[in-house]
Amino acid sequence: QALLQQDIYVVMAASILGAVMLIIGNLIADILLALVDPRVRFE
Repeated sequence: QALLQQDIYVVMAASILGAVMLIIGNLIADILLALVDPRVRFE
């Protein structure tokens, strides 16, 4: 509904929130993989 009404602030907030959650998810996945897999080394 926000897209149809062109409520740009709601769309921007949802986009930024989704992007931040994606970045945090990727970071957590990388850290967990490094802890589980001994072949992965931090540089």
